[in-house]
Amino acid sequence: MNNTRIQRFMGSLDAIENADIVIAGFPYDGTATFRAGARFASREIRAYSSQALETFSFYFGTGLDEVKFFDAGDMEVMLGNPAPMVENVKDTASIFLKNSRKLVGIGGEHLITYPLFMAAQKKHPGLSMLHLDAHADLAEEMFGERLSHGTVMYLCLQHGLQKLIQFGIRSGSKQEYLMRESDSRIIPAATIEQINEAIQEGEKIYLSLDVDFFDPGFFPGTGTPEAGGASFDDYIRILNLLKQKKVDIIGADIVELAPELDQSRASTIFAGKLLRETLICMGD
Repeated sequence: MNNTRIQRFMGSLDAIENADIVIAGFPYDGTATFRAGARFASREIRAYSSQALETFSFYFGTGLDEVKFFDAGDMEVMLGNPAPMVENVKDTASIFLKNSRKLVGIGGEHLITYPLFMAAQKKHPGLSMLHLDAHADLAEEMFGERLSHGTVMYLCLQHGLQKLIQFGIRSGSKQEYLMRESDSRIIPAATIEQINEAIQEGEKIYLSLDVDFFDPGFFPGTGTPEAGGASFDDYIRILNLLKQKKVDIIGADIVELAPELDQSRASTIFAGKLLRETLICMGD
């Protein structure tokens, strides 16, 4: 990991030894199909975190000082062929997941979820996935590429994922639409109440958040914005639901922030707040 020139996210411990959760940046956007730039997200989130955010959450009544997490910095920026990236991220994630630790990956594009999921699944067989996104990401290939941000959930299903809860989906091909209707492993939740019905008390969940889940009016800084979508308050309601169900969020990622596409930096600060609330929810 490369953490010599990048400050840590606010509230991070100084060493990994006492951490229950690790943050790591995975700066890859090599299969971006509209607008690239997500590889800069983790760097920018860190840079703005201590300037624009408090460590305390009014939503959960606690702060990052109550969460034992360590920011391990970023992998080196990865370009080109996605295959070596997938192997490198999987190996790195497996190291961080040792000693009962959880991992929050910061993308980068959504393809990084695939190797993060594989590492988490090896440690927690039978885990489920809660996928918050505008796009189904169930294509078998995209522009001739099997490893792509648009195929990531298909790849996870192919690798043994048995329960995929999708919420916020409003874009995809007819084939993906039909797959969501016919594949019994996929639960297409249309409301937060349906997420509640789909999740069991104490279930082990991997949480994957693509920021185009949010309405582009709230979050314009992403490579493939999609009209419609959720608000920050919707995300807090989902986290509260997971807490009430005593769900064990064993891993998570926040992907597809492209900071330079929103010069106001409002999207970057929004993403930092998402990270804060996710860490607090996971550490509770």
